[in-house]
Amino acid sequence: MDICFEGVGQVAATFKVDSSKAVLPGMAVTLTADGTVGLGSAGNMPCGVLLGGVRGGAAAVQISGVAKVGCSDAAPRVGWQTLACDGKGGVKTVTTGGLNCLVLAVDEDETGKSVIVKL
Repeated sequence: MDICFEGVGQVAATFKVDSSKAVLPGMAVTLTADGTVGLGSAGNMPCGVLLGGVRGGAAAVQISGVAKVGCSDAAPRVGWQTLACDGKGGVKTVTTGGLNCLVLAVDEDETGKSVIVKL
C-alpha cells in the first residue's frame, strides 16, 4: 500500500507575488507586504507553499494542510520541528522564530531533500 499525505486538509488563498526573486510552484513563501508573498530572506516565517504558476502577478498559495517542500537542512527529522524559509524556496529548522510544523516524512533523491509537512 502506498502512503500519501499531500493535499490533506489543503486550504489555499490567492496572493500577489513579489517578483524580486523567481517564485515557482512548490516553493515555500513568506509574506513580504500586505497580501503579497515572495521568497523573502533566510529565517523568515513561512506562510505557505506556492501551488501553481504566477499569472497576472498573482498565484494560489497553500496556507494550511499537508504539503511537500524542499529542505536545506543537512539532517531534517520527522516530528514537530520549528521551520523557517531558507530564502531559496525551501525550509530549514531553526531554534528561534519560525513556524511550528509537523514533519510527516523526509525524502532524499537526486534533486535533494524535501519534507512533507503539516502547515
